[in-house]
Parts: sequence; C-alpha cells; structure tokens
Amino acid sequence: MWENMGVITISLDKDSERMLRDSAKANYGDRKDALSKTIIKAISKLTNEKANLADDFLKLTSKEGSTKIGTGKKNQKTRGDYYDR
Repeated sequence: MWENMGVITISLDKDSERMLRDSAKANYGDRKDALSKTIIKAISKLTNEKANLADDFLKLTSKEGSTKIGTGKKNQKTRGDYYDR
C-alpha cells in the first residue's frame, strides 16, 4: 500500500487543521500515520459517493428504471383543437 506514496504540502486555516487533527486522533489515536489515513479515508469516501451517484443516475434514466405516467396513449387532436385557444 505504501510503495507508491507521494508527499504533498497543504495550507489549512486553524479551524480546518484542528478539525483534521481531532478527526485523526478520534479514528487512529496518536499513530504517526493518523493524518494521512484520515485524508485517504475521506478521499475514498468521496470517490465512492461519486460512483454511487453516477450509478443512481444511470438507474433512474435507464429505460428499465423510468416510470411511465398514465397509459402512454397520445391524445388525438384535430386542427380545430389547436385554433380554439
């Protein structure tokens, strides 16, 4: 897992840094890799949520997932129906 490790530097405001460190400590304690594990967990969760949203969208827009309203018959209109307005 750590073979392809990269190093980045980020700037956070004090409140964001405190929230990140508190979350890392709550999830992983005082481990040396707590911050990186917390960030990796957050990125993985975001990726999974995006994939689930895409899957849900495809299900809703697919022919099998769509819902028909009514009988699906078209109302026959005559030329007079259009000009009665």
